[in-house]
Amino acid sequence: MKKGKISLQRENSLHHAGYCIIREKLPALADYMPMLHPEEQAHYNTFRFDKRRSTYLLGRIAAKQAIHALTSQDNLHNIAIGSGVFQFPVVKYNPQGNLQVCISHCDELGIALSYPEEHPLGIDIEIPDSSNVTALKEQLTEAEILLASAQTLPEATGFTMAWTIKEALSKILRTGLTIDLKLLEIKSLQKQDGVYVSEFRHLIQYKAVSCIAGDYICTVVMPGKTTTDLRQFWEDLRKIV
Repeated sequence: MKKGKISLQRENSLHHAGYCIIREKLPALADYMPMLHPEEQAHYNTFRFDKRRSTYLLGRIAAKQAIHALTSQDNLHNIAIGSGVFQFPVVKYNPQGNLQVCISHCDELGIALSYPEEHPLGIDIEIPDSSNVTALKEQLTEAEILLASAQTLPEATGFTMAWTIKEALSKILRTGLTIDLKLLEIKSLQKQDGVYVSEFRHLIQYKAVSCIAGDYICTVVMPGKTTTDLRQFWEDLRKIV
C-alpha cells in the first residue's frame, strides 16, 4: 500500500488531496475488515461471490486510507463510504466534513483520491486488452480515434487511455456513464514529460493527465486551471504495480 498527499494550486487558493493505492486480494483483504463501518459491513455481507467482495473491499480500503492520508484522522471505521443515486461514492459521518472520494479498481488493484468538495477530482485505472479494441472504438468519436492512434502506442493502449480519460471525467461530473459520451469528447492528447495531457471539446474547464504504469493506464481529471505535481503519485503507482 502507498499513500500520500497532492497539492492543488489555484490562482488564489491552495487545496490538498490524499491518495491511496493498494494491491491485495482475498483472503488477505479480510484483514482490513475492522476498518469498515457497520453499514459497510452489512453491505459486504450481502455479496455472494469473492470477486465482488474483493472489489468492494479494495474500494473502501483505498478510499478510507486516502482520507487518512489527507486528514491524518484515525477511527476510520466511524466513516462510511456510501453510494449516490448514480453510484458515485459518498463520504458519510466524517467529523471533518466536506470531503469526498473518487474510487477505481482493476483486478487486485484499488486506487482512490480524497479531496475537499471545493476542488473535485476524478480517477480511473484500466488494463489494456486487445480483445476490447473494437468495443472501445465504438465508444469513441472519429476525432478521438485519430488522437489515440497518433500517440505511437499499441492500439489497445491508446484506445484504453482514451476510455480512462472519459471515464475519469464522468466521475468528476458524478454522472457515471449515464451521460452521452459525446459530451465527454477529448479535444487534444499530447505526451508531456512522460505522461499524457488532454483537454476536452465541450467541458473546457477540465483537463486530464494519464500515465502508463506497468500493465495499467491511470488517468486523473481535475479543473483545467489547477497546477499540481503528480510525480510522486505516479512513482508510487509504478512501485505498486
